[in-house]
Amino acid sequence: MGLFGLNWFKSEKEKELEELKLEEQKLHNDLMRVNIENQKQSLTPKIKSLYLSLKLVGDVLTVILEDGSLISKTEATAEDFRKVKNSRTLDDILGIIGSHSTVVERIKEKEAIKKIENAAKGLEILKGFKDFEIKDNTVFFKTSKRSLPPLLVAKFVNLVDPYIKTHTIPEIEQIMEKNDEYQGLKNFFMWACLNPRAEVAADLYDFLDRNSFRITKQGFFVALRNVVTVAGTNTEVVQFISNAYNKVKAVWHRNPVNYWIKQEDNGAYSLSKDGKSNGITKVLGNLEDLYKDLPNMVENRFTDDYTKTFDIRVGQVTNMPMKDCSWSTRDCMEAGLHFTADQIHYVGCGDTSVLVLINPMKVVGIGTHKGRCYEYLPIMTVPRDEATEILHDIDFDTLELDEDYAIRELAKLTEIAKAGFIAETTKNQFNLPAISNVEMKNIIDSLSTMKKTLKKRVSIIK
Repeated sequence: MGLFGLNWFKSEKEKELEELKLEEQKLHNDLMRVNIENQKQSLTPKIKSLYLSLKLVGDVLTVILEDGSLISKTEATAEDFRKVKNSRTLDDILGIIGSHSTVVERIKEKEAIKKIENAAKGLEILKGFKDFEIKDNTVFFKTSKRSLPPLLVAKFVNLVDPYIKTHTIPEIEQIMEKNDEYQGLKNFFMWACLNPRAEVAADLYDFLDRNSFRITKQGFFVALRNVVTVAGTNTEVVQFISNAYNKVKAVWHRNPVNYWIKQEDNGAYSLSKDGKSNGITKVLGNLEDLYKDLPNMVENRFTDDYTKTFDIRVGQVTNMPMKDCSWSTRDCMEAGLHFTADQIHYVGCGDTSVLVLINPMKVVGIGTHKGRCYEYLPIMTVPRDEATEILHDIDFDTLELDEDYAIRELAKLTEIAKAGFIAETTKNQFNLPAISNVEMKNIIDSLSTMKKTLKKRVSIIK
């Protein structure tokens, strides 16, 4: 399967573009470095001190910052002392004396501040857009009275801000109607509002953003978990079909209906653009048809490591009763179907990693790095060494992976949403106000417009 990993799907042209981007970034960085040096030389030597105290005792360098906090470095040198003394920013000092974790936390802190600033900026920028309502310094979607989390506001601001000075609001709205990321975030929040646990709408986006999850065009998000191969099952063909199908869509942006899976005499599988057998290979079938038939294949059998009772198949929904799941902020040892973006080795022990689609409406618990839901759809097996990488690779476009799932989720949506709210009301008290029946209808009507879009959607075919 190594030959058929993510890089296998990156064409030579894409690799060249990738190299050009890296070269361009390198030149940009060099130019910035020259500009910074020039700026440093033009600065006057009178610079406000960044610390209250700086001492080098033996090989221990200690700095007391202006806010009274203390940081130190062991095995320090006189050169370290000199660099700190001549530092012009707090980031310079942290880079010299701070541990890697300190520097990383500082970067995250700055990013969080920037996002909050953008959220505040959004109060002004998003005013006048038909999707939003500004009230009491808070941003709402007009379809729901539930406020948007600040980081989600900041994301919408980032998407519309480049057009503010050059376009009218109606023009920007037309652009955003065709912007997959904008529509995906909008749909995501609608699904989240239909979750009977009100905390999900308030906290889920922050959790996904913090852990670098990816959101799809129809508002679902992509996650990882581990499963166990059922004894005696050879899953190689399942791995090949599911990897080929999703990577053709997400990396090549092509229609799987135009590809076929073949098997050579030695048993090796291959992907082809023609459905003809040449005597050396036999055609297993069309990629689209084979993927949709995966739930019926005897080789497609997995289960969970803990109970060994779940019937898990790629292409078939896996679920458990919502009432049996636990709402908790703990990462582990709580009831529910666990998922993650980065902590794959600690989510459901097993021998196979799978990529899953999750509807925000069906999330029951959010921890620090991991979450739980009562339903997910396994869409492909993932090589263990590629599991985390694939969710962070810019060439793997998760926006392309959710059309069929969206159609299924929209069926009987009203009944499912109402049943969830009724069940949750009898089980727990809401920490935030539940949405009204009118809001629920508005949200469901908004999400249902997907049906028309999905039916008209024409995939790029080459």
